Parts: sequence; structure tokens; C-alpha cells
Amino acid sequence: MTKILFICSGNVGRSQIAEAYYNYYSHSSDAFSAGTDPTTPSRYTHPTKEIIQVMIEEGIDVSNQVVKTLEEKMLEGINSIYIMCKKEQCPDYLVNSTKVNFWNIEDPYKMDVIGTKKIRDQIKIMVKKII
Repeated sequence: MTKILFICSGNVGRSQIAEAYYNYYSHSSDAFSAGTDPTTPSRYTHPTKEIIQVMIEEGIDVSNQVVKTLEEKMLEGINSIYIMCKKEQCPDYLVNSTKVNFWNIEDPYKMDVIGTKKIRDQIKIMVKKII
């Protein structure tokens, strides 16, 4: 069983989309997501309304997904890690892992729905490539 971890800065957008797509297309629950910014859960408990909306359009409901902050113990048992934020936003234990792949995907935070859809579609293509 392959375990995948998707990471972005806040875990309110990109990593939530990637986790949802991976689990949807692989018919599994093998993907997880988290954010590197420890202040995000105090501002958001779930993905943003734009993320929820664009994923519902894909037939995937992420409204019950919870925002999670990255902890080192989350790396245990993970086979691959996909990071969608800047390297500088990541802790050393993450950046130094041999399991890390960086995806250059723009942050949809505060984008309108049209911009968010473009990011969603880019993530969908990337996720399909790794399944």
C-alpha cells in the first residue's frame, strides 16, 4: 500500500485538492494532506469556499475535510511527499527527506473561482500522472 502526503502552506487549498483527487482516482484513502503554516487552523477549519465549490463541480465533496498542520510524525509510513509551497516554507526534516517531490503550483488563496479552477485542473493533471 502506497501512502502519499500532499503539502502546501495552509492546507486550505492545493494540498486538499490533491488529497481528494488522489483518493478519488485511486479508489483509496491512501493520501493525506497538511500545511506548513501553524497559524492556519486558527483562521480556517476547512478548505476555502472556493476550493469546496470547484471540487463539488468535479463531483468530489471536500467540505468535511479538516485543515491540518504538518507534524514530523506524519511522515512515518509515507512513501512519497508532494510539496506545493516554497521550499523556504518547509521545515528542514521535510526538505531533507528523500521522498520529497516539489510541484510548482501557484497558491489559489484569495483567487476568484476562475483562477481556482485553473489551479484545480493543474493539480488534477499532476495527480493523475502519479497514480
